[in-house]
Amino acid sequence: MRNFSINHHDCRIIFLDLEFYVPESSRRTKGLSYNPWDPDCKLLGGSFFVANPTKDFESPLDTDSEQIQSFWLWNYDSEKALLIDIFNLLKQVNQDAKEGNDGRVSATLCGIGIISSDIPVIFDLLKRYEILSNAEAFYFQTEFRVIDVSNLAIPTFNHSSMFAYPKTKKDLLTKYISGKKFESGTAVWNLYEKEQYNEIEYRTNDEISCTHKIYAEILNNYKLFKRLEKEDKRNRYKENN
Repeated sequence: MRNFSINHHDCRIIFLDLEFYVPESSRRTKGLSYNPWDPDCKLLGGSFFVANPTKDFESPLDTDSEQIQSFWLWNYDSEKALLIDIFNLLKQVNQDAKEGNDGRVSATLCGIGIISSDIPVIFDLLKRYEILSNAEAFYFQTEFRVIDVSNLAIPTFNHSSMFAYPKTKKDLLTKYISGKKFESGTAVWNLYEKEQYNEIEYRTNDEISCTHKIYAEILNNYKLFKRLEKEDKRNRYKENN
Protein backbone atom coordinates (compact mmCIF):
# COMPACT_ATOMS: atom_id res chain seq x y z
CA MET A 1 0.00 0.00 0.00
CA ARG A 2 1.42 3.36 -1.01
CA ASN A 3 1.83 6.12 1.57
CA PHE A 4 -0.83 8.82 1.42
CA SER A 5 0.29 12.43 1.47
CA ILE A 6 -2.30 15.14 2.06
CA ASN A 7 -2.65 17.62 -0.79
CA HIS A 8 -3.04 20.75 1.32
CA HIS A 9 -3.86 22.91 -1.70
CA ASP A 10 -7.15 21.02 -2.13
CA CYS A 11 -8.04 20.97 1.57
CA ARG A 12 -10.78 23.32 2.72
CA ILE A 13 -11.57 24.96 6.06
CA ILE A 14 -15.11 26.35 6.30
CA PHE A 15 -15.20 29.17 8.85
CA LEU A 16 -18.80 29.73 9.85
CA ASP A 17 -20.97 31.76 12.17
CA LEU A 18 -24.75 31.52 12.38
CA GLU A 19 -27.21 33.99 13.86
CA PHE A 20 -30.62 33.23 15.35
CA TYR A 21 -33.73 35.00 16.55
CA VAL A 22 -35.53 33.88 19.70
CA PRO A 23 -38.90 35.45 20.63
CA GLU A 24 -39.32 36.62 24.20
CA SER A 25 -41.56 33.66 25.04
CA SER A 26 -38.74 31.20 24.30
CA ARG A 27 -35.83 33.05 25.90
CA ARG A 28 -33.91 31.38 28.72
CA THR A 29 -31.88 33.09 31.42
CA LYS A 30 -28.97 30.69 30.91
CA GLY A 31 -27.65 28.59 28.05
CA LEU A 32 -28.62 28.57 24.39
CA SER A 33 -32.17 29.89 23.98
CA TYR A 34 -32.47 29.03 20.31
CA ASN A 35 -33.94 25.60 19.56
CA PRO A 36 -34.15 24.39 15.94
CA TRP A 37 -37.32 22.44 16.80
CA ASP A 38 -39.12 25.46 18.25
CA PRO A 39 -41.30 26.84 15.41
CA ASP A 40 -41.23 30.32 16.96
CA CYS A 41 -37.43 30.53 16.73
CA LYS A 42 -35.73 31.54 13.49
CA LEU A 43 -32.45 30.82 11.81
CA LEU A 44 -31.55 34.27 10.52
CA GLY A 45 -28.67 32.93 8.44
CA GLY A 46 -24.94 33.28 8.65
CA SER A 47 -21.58 33.84 7.01
CA PHE A 48 -19.11 31.35 5.61
CA PHE A 49 -15.50 31.68 4.50
CA VAL A 50 -14.11 28.72 2.57
CA ALA A 51 -10.37 28.89 3.18
CA ASN A 52 -7.57 27.27 1.25
CA PRO A 53 -4.88 26.54 3.89
CA THR A 54 -2.03 27.10 1.42
CA LYS A 55 -2.94 30.66 0.45
CA ASP A 56 -5.72 32.13 2.59
CA PHE A 57 -3.62 32.82 5.69
CA GLU A 58 -0.98 35.01 4.10
CA SER A 59 -2.83 38.12 5.29
CA PRO A 60 -5.80 38.98 7.56
CA LEU A 61 -9.31 38.47 6.24
CA ASP A 62 -11.13 41.77 5.76
CA THR A 63 -14.60 42.00 7.26
CA ASP A 64 -15.96 43.23 3.93
CA SER A 65 -14.08 40.63 1.88
CA GLU A 66 -15.99 39.30 -1.14
CA GLN A 67 -14.66 35.85 -0.21
CA ILE A 68 -17.10 35.72 2.70
CA GLN A 69 -20.36 34.16 1.53
CA SER A 70 -23.49 35.13 3.43
CA PHE A 71 -27.03 33.77 3.47
CA TRP A 72 -29.77 35.80 5.19
CA LEU A 73 -33.42 35.10 5.81
CA TRP A 74 -34.53 38.53 4.58
CA ASN A 75 -33.23 37.62 1.13
CA TYR A 76 -35.28 34.41 0.93
CA ASP A 77 -38.93 33.42 0.74
CA SER A 78 -38.55 30.91 3.56
CA GLU A 79 -36.22 29.49 6.17
CA LYS A 80 -36.12 26.22 4.23
CA ALA A 81 -34.92 27.96 1.06
CA LEU A 82 -32.17 29.64 3.11
CA LEU A 83 -31.14 26.32 4.60
CA ILE A 84 -31.02 24.60 1.20
CA ASP A 85 -28.42 27.10 -0.01
CA ILE A 86 -26.32 26.55 3.11
CA PHE A 87 -26.63 22.80 2.63
CA ASN A 88 -25.56 23.04 -1.01
CA LEU A 89 -22.51 25.11 -0.08
CA LEU A 90 -21.39 22.59 2.55
CA LYS A 91 -22.02 19.66 0.24
CA GLN A 92 -20.09 21.16 -2.68
CA VAL A 93 -17.09 22.23 -0.61
CA ASN A 94 -16.83 18.80 0.99
CA GLN A 95 -17.03 17.08 -2.39
CA ASP A 96 -14.24 19.31 -3.72
CA ALA A 97 -12.02 18.59 -0.70
CA LYS A 98 -12.53 14.86 -1.01
CA GLU A 99 -11.91 14.78 -4.75
CA GLY A 100 -8.63 16.60 -4.28
CA ASN A 101 -7.41 14.07 -1.74
CA ASP A 102 -8.53 10.72 -3.12
CA GLY A 103 -11.58 10.74 -0.82
CA ARG A 104 -9.44 10.58 2.33
CA VAL A 105 -9.71 14.16 3.60
CA SER A 106 -12.98 15.89 4.50
CA ALA A 107 -13.74 19.58 4.64
CA THR A 108 -13.24 21.03 8.11
CA LEU A 109 -15.93 23.11 9.82
CA CYS A 110 -14.36 25.77 12.04
CA GLY A 111 -15.76 28.39 14.40
CA ILE A 112 -16.04 29.55 17.99
CA GLY A 113 -18.35 27.42 20.12
CA ILE A 114 -19.80 25.66 17.07
CA ILE A 115 -19.78 22.17 18.57
CA SER A 116 -22.56 23.08 20.99
CA SER A 117 -24.49 25.51 18.77
CA ASP A 118 -24.04 25.99 15.02
CA ILE A 119 -23.22 22.37 14.12
CA PRO A 120 -26.17 20.64 15.85
CA VAL A 121 -28.48 23.44 14.66
CA ILE A 122 -27.61 22.96 10.98
CA PHE A 123 -28.08 19.21 10.99
CA ASP A 124 -31.26 19.26 13.09
CA LEU A 125 -32.79 21.83 10.73
CA LEU A 126 -31.92 19.62 7.75
CA LYS A 127 -34.00 16.92 9.45
CA ARG A 128 -36.80 19.21 10.55
CA TYR A 129 -37.36 20.57 7.04
CA GLU A 130 -36.94 17.08 5.54
CA ILE A 131 -34.10 18.20 3.31
CA LEU A 132 -32.41 15.03 4.52
CA SER A 133 -33.82 12.03 6.35
CA ASN A 134 -32.56 11.32 9.86
CA ALA A 135 -30.19 8.68 8.50
CA GLU A 136 -28.97 10.91 5.65
CA ALA A 137 -28.37 13.82 8.03
CA PHE A 138 -26.31 11.57 10.30
CA TYR A 139 -24.09 10.36 7.47
CA PHE A 140 -23.76 13.88 6.05
CA GLN A 141 -22.65 15.21 9.42
CA THR A 142 -20.01 12.48 9.76
CA GLU A 143 -18.60 13.51 6.37
CA PHE A 144 -17.06 16.60 8.00
CA ARG A 145 -14.38 17.16 10.58
CA VAL A 146 -14.91 19.91 13.16
CA ILE A 147 -12.40 22.24 14.81
CA ASP A 148 -13.94 24.33 17.55
CA VAL A 149 -11.58 27.22 18.24
CA SER A 150 -12.79 27.23 21.86
CA ASN A 151 -11.14 23.82 22.25
CA LEU A 152 -8.22 24.44 19.90
CA ALA A 153 -7.03 27.29 22.14
CA ILE A 154 -6.97 25.32 25.41
CA PRO A 155 -3.22 24.43 25.25
CA THR A 156 -2.28 28.08 24.73
CA PHE A 157 -3.60 29.15 28.15
CA ASN A 158 -2.13 28.54 31.60
CA HIS A 159 -3.86 25.88 33.71
CA SER A 160 -3.74 25.62 37.49
CA SER A 161 -5.40 22.19 37.62
CA MET A 162 -6.12 19.11 35.52
CA PHE A 163 -9.47 20.56 34.47
CA ALA A 164 -9.51 21.60 30.81
CA TYR A 165 -12.50 23.63 29.65
CA PRO A 166 -13.34 25.31 26.30
CA LYS A 167 -12.37 28.96 26.15
CA THR A 168 -15.02 31.62 25.78
CA LYS A 169 -15.16 34.12 22.95
CA LYS A 170 -14.15 36.79 25.47
CA ASP A 171 -11.09 34.73 26.49
CA LEU A 172 -10.02 34.35 22.86
CA LEU A 173 -10.47 38.01 21.96
CA THR A 174 -8.61 39.16 25.08
CA LYS A 175 -5.64 36.92 24.28
CA TYR A 176 -5.45 37.26 20.51
CA ILE A 177 -7.14 40.52 19.44
CA SER A 178 -6.40 43.21 21.98
CA GLY A 179 -9.22 45.72 22.51
CA LYS A 180 -11.74 43.76 20.45
CA LYS A 181 -15.11 42.99 22.03
CA PHE A 182 -18.34 41.40 20.82
CA GLU A 183 -21.73 41.96 22.35
CA SER A 184 -23.70 38.93 23.44
CA GLY A 185 -25.51 37.05 20.67
CA THR A 186 -28.74 38.19 22.27
CA ALA A 187 -28.03 41.67 20.87
CA VAL A 188 -28.97 40.27 17.46
CA TRP A 189 -32.55 39.78 18.66
CA ASN A 190 -32.98 43.53 19.13
CA LEU A 191 -31.29 44.28 15.81
CA TYR A 192 -33.65 41.88 14.04
CA GLU A 193 -36.73 43.36 15.70
CA LYS A 194 -35.59 46.83 14.59
CA GLU A 195 -34.90 45.48 11.06
CA GLN A 196 -31.27 46.57 11.32
CA TYR A 197 -30.18 43.81 8.98
CA ASN A 198 -27.00 45.49 7.76
CA GLU A 199 -25.66 45.58 11.30
CA ILE A 200 -26.33 41.86 11.74
CA GLU A 201 -24.54 41.11 8.48
CA TYR A 202 -21.51 43.25 9.40
CA ARG A 203 -21.32 41.79 12.91
CA THR A 204 -21.32 38.24 11.57
CA ASN A 205 -18.71 38.93 8.90
CA ASP A 206 -16.57 40.58 11.56
CA GLU A 207 -16.76 37.46 13.69
CA ILE A 208 -15.64 35.34 10.72
CA SER A 209 -12.70 37.70 10.22
CA CYS A 210 -11.73 37.47 13.91
CA THR A 211 -12.10 33.69 13.99
CA HIS A 212 -9.81 33.41 10.96
CA LYS A 213 -7.18 35.54 12.74
CA ILE A 214 -7.44 33.67 16.05
CA TYR A 215 -7.17 30.29 14.29
CA ALA A 216 -3.99 31.43 12.52
CA GLU A 217 -2.50 32.82 15.76
CA ILE A 218 -3.18 29.56 17.61
CA LEU A 219 -1.47 27.49 14.91
CA ASN A 220 1.50 29.87 15.07
CA ASN A 221 1.59 29.24 18.83
CA TYR A 222 1.67 25.51 18.15
CA LYS A 223 4.60 25.95 15.75
CA LEU A 224 6.45 27.88 18.43
CA PHE A 225 5.75 25.13 20.97
CA LYS A 226 7.23 22.53 18.61
CA ARG A 227 10.33 24.65 17.98
CA LEU A 228 10.87 25.04 21.72
CA GLU A 229 10.36 21.31 22.16
CA LYS A 230 13.03 20.58 19.51
CA GLU A 231 15.44 23.01 21.15
CA ASP A 232 14.84 21.39 24.51
CA LYS A 233 15.55 17.94 23.08
CA ARG A 234 18.76 19.20 21.47
CA ASN A 235 19.92 20.80 24.70
CA ARG A 236 19.23 17.63 26.69
CA TYR A 237 21.10 15.55 24.14
CA LYS A 238 24.13 17.84 24.36
CA GLU A 239 24.06 17.68 28.16
CA ASN A 240 24.01 13.88 28.11
CA ASN A 241 26.67 13.40 25.47
